[in-house]
Amino acid sequence: MKAYASLLYTPALLLASVARPGKVKADMLVLDLEDSTHPARKAEARALLAQADLTGAGLPALGLRVNTIATPDGLKDLQALIEMDATIGGVPLDVVFIPKISGPGDVAVYRSLLSHTSRPPQICSFIETVDSVENAADIAAVSDGLCFGQADLTAELYAENAFYLDHARARLCAAAAKYRVPAIDTNSFELHDLDVVAAQCRAARDAGFTGKAAIHPRQVEVIAETFTVGPEEIADYRSVVEDYHSTPYGFAVEEGRVLAPPFVLRAQRMLQLHAPEAAAAAAAAAAVAHATATATATAE
Repeated sequence: MKAYASLLYTPALLLASVARPGKVKADMLVLDLEDSTHPARKAEARALLAQADLTGAGLPALGLRVNTIATPDGLKDLQALIEMDATIGGVPLDVVFIPKISGPGDVAVYRSLLSHTSRPPQICSFIETVDSVENAADIAAVSDGLCFGQADLTAELYAENAFYLDHARARLCAAAAKYRVPAIDTNSFELHDLDVVAAQCRAARDAGFTGKAAIHPRQVEVIAETFTVGPEEIADYRSVVEDYHSTPYGFAVEEGRVLAPPFVLRAQRMLQLHAPEAAAAAAAAAAVAHATATATATAE
């Protein structure tokens, strides 16, 4: 799954508001059949998705959050997805977001069901139950991405335990990094003070998240500013990899930077996550540089 910086969640019933060109500024639009759709209107929302036309919307990427298959609505969501061949309004789904799972077996059920479509979408699993926090690594191993659901996780607790929530974030981010999948932070419920949203974004990135959900368009720009990995950052990661392998030393200082295996490994991982093509190019260049440096050292 690509590391999307900003993901804008929109209730499926409000599909018309984002169906026009240029309306979605986020890296992905996520249509929501779960929490933002009232239980009494979920059937209506599914019918709307089946009748939609998104071919002219110019969406950068499309996701869908379904209800848990532990409920009748979740089963109906998956049945509808299969009948639509994982396509909404003429646009293939890139990612299905699955909520309230407990372990890797839940992910396997969704993947099995979605395999009945001609182009199965990727799966991003929500870590928002106590069981999923404890099983985060096993869930990451069978998922294409992880998403943090703070509100639902807090609802399982007697209180909004900040220590436990930090523990949950750490487990999620470590699991995502271990299995090289994106880690998407929970949305902010702050809609007016964007400085607060910006601070939340910085804290999330420092914790290891690679992107963040938005529930209102005005949040998207702030999120993008924090999480978008631009060409300069990609070039710097690539330079670290190539410069290290151009020297015959295991530890070197080049242009004021310390080049050592841990820093090179992180640069490689960030390239693989954010720019796979650049990662491949850096690996090829590094192989040539390493061979040249080895030959030079041997000759000396």
